[in-house]
Amino acid sequence: MLEAQRPGGGRGGNFNQNQNTGTRVVQKFESQKFAGILEYDTKKILKKLKLKKSDSVASFVISEIDKYNQQVKQIGIDNKDLFEGLDIVVNQNIETARSSQNRELMRETMGMVREKLNPIREALSYKEKILNDNLSAHLSEAQQEKWLKYQKDEKDKLVPKRRNGNDARNRPDNYNQNKRRRG
Repeated sequence: MLEAQRPGGGRGGNFNQNQNTGTRVVQKFESQKFAGILEYDTKKILKKLKLKKSDSVASFVISEIDKYNQQVKQIGIDNKDLFEGLDIVVNQNIETARSSQNRELMRETMGMVREKLNPIREALSYKEKILNDNLSAHLSEAQQEKWLKYQKDEKDKLVPKRRNGNDARNRPDNYNQNKRRRG
């Protein structure tokens, strides 16, 4: 009599059912995010800093954040064509490099992106420094720390996530050999 093995190794569990099938979702390149175009939410900031809208410090913080957001928005508008062009070129190059496994094309593309976006990143960095200096003059030390942590978290959201460390492609070849079999 023949018996078919159940999916998942026949042990009744979902042993291998959740493994990656080999297809990988490639995130689209977004030059605005790569450049660091980021507008802050004043309501979230006030909540993080535990400020009430009626506080004089809160009105100053709102004013500074709004001024910064306006400057960032203007930088985005001024460079709209550059961002759109880069998005098209980079996404095409990513697809081409991926299909042909051409790492050199990717290196050249990302070098070109850095070259084009560095002046924008420097301008944003300068605006951010002014914002931080202005806020630090009015915030307590604890509030300043919370602001900088919030700012870092928001900037980290712009960076694309790397693939999961549990991904089968990241495992050593002898990964399954060292596991004990249950009998």
